[in-house]
This record gives sequence, structure tokens and C-alpha cells, in this order.
Amino acid sequence: MTESVLAPPPLSDRDKDRIREVHASLTGGDIRHAGSLALMALRDGIEHPLVLDLAAGRLEEEGKPDEALVLLLRAKQLAPRAPGILNALGLCLQRLDRHEEAAEEFGAALAAVPDFPQARANRGVALTAQSRLVEARQDFEATLAIQPDNLVALNGLAGLAARRGAPAEARALAERVLMREPNFPGAILAIADADIAEGRASDGITRLTRLLSDKSASPIDRALAQGLLGDALDALGRAADAFTAYRQAGEQFRTIYADRFAGAETPQTFIRALRDQLSSGSVARAKSNAATGPARRHIFLVGFPRSGTTLLEQVLEQHPDVVTLAEKECLIDSIRIATEGAGRFAAFSQQAEIEIDGFRQAYWRRVGESVQVTGQVFVDKHPFHSFKLPLIARLFPEARIIFAQRDPRDVVLSCFRHRFRMSGPTFQFLTLLGTASLYAETMELIEATASVFSPPMLRCRLEDLIADFEGRTRALCDWLSIRWTAELARFAEKVGERGVFTPSAAQLAGGLSDRGVARWQAYEAGLAPVMPLLDPWVKRFGYA
Repeated sequence: MTESVLAPPPLSDRDKDRIREVHASLTGGDIRHAGSLALMALRDGIEHPLVLDLAAGRLEEEGKPDEALVLLLRAKQLAPRAPGILNALGLCLQRLDRHEEAAEEFGAALAAVPDFPQARANRGVALTAQSRLVEARQDFEATLAIQPDNLVALNGLAGLAARRGAPAEARALAERVLMREPNFPGAILAIADADIAEGRASDGITRLTRLLSDKSASPIDRALAQGLLGDALDALGRAADAFTAYRQAGEQFRTIYADRFAGAETPQTFIRALRDQLSSGSVARAKSNAATGPARRHIFLVGFPRSGTTLLEQVLEQHPDVVTLAEKECLIDSIRIATEGAGRFAAFSQQAEIEIDGFRQAYWRRVGESVQVTGQVFVDKHPFHSFKLPLIARLFPEARIIFAQRDPRDVVLSCFRHRFRMSGPTFQFLTLLGTASLYAETMELIEATASVFSPPMLRCRLEDLIADFEGRTRALCDWLSIRWTAELARFAEKVGERGVFTPSAAQLAGGLSDRGVARWQAYEAGLAPVMPLLDPWVKRFGYA
């Protein structure tokens, strides 16, 4: 059934004159005044797509994006194929961190006008925020083919180049932006990142300090600059100052995202509740004849973020018999049903196998939407698979688990230092205590799952892989029953092609390196308050 749209009241001649006045101000280049006129017209009951669009823009300037969204949704109702309104709606959704919806609106604008460079560049930004980097790059490049000096596209490509470890390319693109707009924050950040990568951290500090003093910079740009300042100070060996910068960046991000995450249930609480169910004795294991999927062998790659999971995934992807998935969540059909609410996982686990098999089939359907796994070794890696390990073990008892391990002190420090797409778990990374407590709870859950379900599990230490790459990858291939190949070592060449989007991407592009091994030692004083949480795992994993 089609939803009816309430038509606006008819416009009087005076109303039409006021709309023409708004339009004249807009075409005359005074957008701010046009927005003010539109707001006044709207308050007087004049409802028109142009009025709604410009009034929404004025509200966004005043820091009221939620109110602006209401106006833009109404404008879309009145003019559902107007590309300018669809683009404005996408931008508003983007500012509200609703990037998937934003990309859809930009796509709708492009469906109406395929050669709409602003909408295509903006969709590239939305795709970047979703970590769909290959598609984002395509949109940015397509934009430049239409409009070679589009600043959003140039800045987007500069950011992508920095993320994949191509500082010279990032610098060249960002400099093109700054030639047109000297204070463009994204370009300043990209060049500062390149400064650090190219051994010019002092230059980066100068740029970042200037950006941090710019009162017109957005809170997010300032927080990003603060974190990057920490990286520059770290590169100069000033660990104490770097730690302070990371802490301040975390505080700034917490302020920005507090409304969305500060009052929500923490992942630590979720994990403890799941672990309590495992220890209650009420969780049922899968039957020995549980249905299997189309893959020759099914692998889940788990581990806390920054433990080496991306490296292992990239290494395995070089094997001709291995297929990997770019961090797509394929367990979504079962996650909520199995984990939301007290005792839900235990109840889920006790269902008849025919019911459980429906969730298995849903998983494989989602996998099949992205990759062909029939007859292949399929590796499913996701940054937060560790939280879902009990569910994975119940659904797929034959699946093998690769558990990536790294010195807990380096893991926690690295998560605290790096910037991630914001979510419930990554919000915890904004404080050292939040990071360490989430790490400890996650390790407890992995160990509890191993105790209850006994899944076939191989523990892979990052430090061992770096020290003896061939030896450790041969052992891994033996465990997976696939032949070893020297192609595994070529992972660094493929990072750009694959669109790797984790904070590890730039490091992976440089090949194997021990620069991150025992990095925690420079930050020992800063880590001291959380060592009671980490010491048990340091000892248990053999790093004492």
C-alpha cells in the first residue's frame, strides 16, 4: 500500500513572491540569507521544497541536524526525484552518522541525474565511512572524470591513499585541495599523516597544531587532529606526550559520541551475561550430524582488534584455494535472536536442529551474496567475531577457529591509540580502562567458549608469524589441510587492490615488520593503571 502524502496548503500570490525572494537570494550567492528567509517563510506556514531545503540547511548551521532532517524528509515527500533535495538529505544523514541511509539518498540523486558530481563524491564519503573503500574510490574517480577539481573527491582519494600506506600519493592529492581551499581540514590531516609516514613528524606537528587552533574546525576534525598529533609525537620518541595526546583525543571523541553510546549497555556487560549462560550448564551443544555448508572447509578468524587478524586474513587470501570475506556481517539473522535479553543464548542453543539449521542457511545465503565458496576453504573474519564465538560454535560445530593472539599490552595500547569507526565496542577504546576491561572480558569469553564447546582451534601468535613467517604459515596450511605456497608472502602487494580498511592497512602495505612488537614498553608508565587487568593474560599467553 502506497503511503499517502499530505499536500501542502495552496500558495497565495504573496507566498509565491516570498519564494521568489528566497530563490533570488540563493541565485545571487547569499546562501546564508536565503536560508534565513526560508526559515521565516516556513514559520509563516509556507511549505515548498526549496523553502524546506534551505531552512534545513540553516538549521544544520545552527547545530540542529535532527530538526533539519525532519524538514528534508518532508521536502523529499513533496519532490521525491529532486536531486538537490536528495543530495541535501544524504548530507544531513551523513552528519548524523547514518551513512548507509546517506549512501542510498545519494544513489537516488544519481539515478535522477547520473552526472551529478556532488552527489557522487558525497556517496564516496558515505561509502568510506562504511569501509566500502573500493566502491568509494570508484565514486571519487568517477567524480573527477566529470569535475576534475572537486574538492570532496580529491580529499576522499587523499584519505584513501593515506589509509593504504601511499603517503606520496596522499600528499599530492591533498595539496591540490589546499591550493583551492587552504584550510580544508581533511587535506591538512592527510598531509600531516604523510609527514609522519615519510619521517617528517615535526612538520606534521606544525600543521596539526595550526589545525587544532582553528576555531572553525569541526569537533570531529579537531579530535582526529589530536589523535594524529599523538602519532607524530610517538614517531619522535616522545611517548609521554603522545600518550597525553591520545588520551585527549579519546576524551574529545567521547564528548562527540556520548549521546549515542555513553548510556547504552556496554559490550562488557553483554559479554559477562553471555559467559554466565555458558557457566550455567544450560547451553546445548550441536548434534554431531549438524548440517554443513557449501565450503570445503569453514574457518572463523577471531581475535581482539589489533591482534593480527587482518594480517592473517590477507596472508590466507593469497592462497588459490582460499576465499575470504571483507568483514561482512553474515550472522545478523541469528545474533539478535540468540543474544538479546537475559538467557536468550541458552534458550537459542536448546532449539531443535531443524530450527537451528534455518539460521545456518540464512548465514550461507548472506555469504553467497558476496563470494562463491563452493569447494573452497572459506575464511570469515570480522573484528568482533570474538563476541559471537558461542553462537558460532553452536551453529557451526565443524568450523575451525583461528585465534589470533598478540601481547595483550600491545593490543590494548594499539586499540587505545587508533581511530576506528564508532560503535559500542570502539567507544570503549576511547579510554585505556575501557579498552583493557573489554579485552579481559573478551578473553574470558573465548576461554569459556573453548571449554564448553571444544571447537577445533589454532592459536596464532603475531610475534611468531613475524619472526618465522614461512614456518608459521606452513604450520597453518598443514592445519587447514592445504598446500603451502610462496604466494602467501605477497600479501603486501594486494592491500590496495583488496580495499583493506582496518587501521592495519598502511602497515600491511609495507610488508612484515617488527616495529609494533613490544611497543608497549615505551608506554609502560601509562599502562600501569590497567596492568592488573592485563597481567593474567600476559602470563597465560606466554608473554611474561
